[in-house]
Amino acid sequence: MGTSSFLADLWQQGVVLRLSEDRSRILVRRSQVSPEVRARLTQDKPEIIKLLAYVDEYRALIRNAFAILVQSREAHAGLSAFTEDQARLTDELGAMLTQAIRDGEALQWMRETGLCPVCGDEQSCDTCEAMDEDGADR
Repeated sequence: MGTSSFLADLWQQGVVLRLSEDRSRILVRRSQVSPEVRARLTQDKPEIIKLLAYVDEYRALIRNAFAILVQSREAHAGLSAFTEDQARLTDELGAMLTQAIRDGEALQWMRETGLCPVCGDEQSCDTCEAMDEDGADR
């Protein structure tokens, strides 16, 4: 399994990795990872650190897009920079990992704001239904 797929699997399990402030260490709760996962994190550390830098950038990109989308329908036309960045980061991270991050950020966004990142507060889209199934608090 490639490093991006490995991170996507962890992300889908709710294991969110972060970089230390100096960006030299991988931060994760010990209780969330098995000895095997810890060994893999050590083995692939340089690649994981590289990907986590992109993960941070992608998470910020996604959250910014959510903020724009819920503010105005007209904002959809102004998202060309977003789509370019998203395409670049998807190339770097892989489709599985970017989807896992996007879904996780959407759920977190909904919990924090009470708004669906796709339809605002209409609660009328597929994302809202999926969030309701996952138990997102609104």
